[in-house]
Amino acid sequence: MQRNYLYAVAIIFTALISVSTHVFILQYFSAPDLKIDPLFNQIIYFVIKFCTVMASVMIYQLSKEHWTSIKFIPRAFLFTVLMLALTEQLFRGAIMQIIVGTPWQYQAWLAVPTYLAYLSLSLVICFWAQFKPRKKFGFLSYILLTFIATAIFILISKITHGAIAPILEHLPNPPSSGPELPYGSKILIPAYMTYLEPAIASFVVFYLIEKNLPAYNAAIKGLFLGVIIILLHAGIYSLFQIACSTGNIFYRVFYYGQFLWEYLALGFFTAYSFAMIRMTR
Repeated sequence: MQRNYLYAVAIIFTALISVSTHVFILQYFSAPDLKIDPLFNQIIYFVIKFCTVMASVMIYQLSKEHWTSIKFIPRAFLFTVLMLALTEQLFRGAIMQIIVGTPWQYQAWLAVPTYLAYLSLSLVICFWAQFKPRKKFGFLSYILLTFIATAIFILISKITHGAIAPILEHLPNPPSSGPELPYGSKILIPAYMTYLEPAIASFVVFYLIEKNLPAYNAAIKGLFLGVIIILLHAGIYSLFQIACSTGNIFYRVFYYGQFLWEYLALGFFTAYSFAMIRMTR
């Protein structure tokens, strides 16, 4: 009972610290000029989705022992929920968009492609995982899985976006511009509260994969989890922003790396929370 209380406190603390790294930079610093060639947008989009799929495959493979006893459809559904929560797209993303002015009907429909894309991704991963590849083809089979799953992931998203487009045209449109910085309490309070979603998901994922992480030190395990979250959560886009922006390189890394620091903090404090709580009697 005491440990459950400690885990709850640790989740709140981890959420508070992690999201603050992003909020602090966004609130008090100006963005360097950013110029990304439109010709590279599709390449960047594919790279981001490929990394998302790769991280999803890694999480599933590292936690496979926990999923095998669950039937196929419930397993795919639960894995979908976990990935959506870790990427802040289960509830948080929609709630925050509604808070900043997007009509709830519009946002509800806009969430459908995301849910279906992640469900299709989970179905592919869970189905593929039922087969054991030969050792000499193991790595190649995972690369093939990632490419196939990425193609399906993108295809389902584009098809469903096209399908709901006529519906969105008849709904009130979101505002043309977002709220001005710095954000007030009406945005910051729900931003902090809803960040419990990825924080809880991070703790669940760490619990599932910890035994199979290639390290014994909590800091390294936290770094490993942070990198997985970066790959899963489009954090790789920060690298493109740093490379394509202008100005002092250190400031560019500091500013556009804000999501990298957020996800690394999320992984680090998740791992250290487990280590510290297990030291208590």
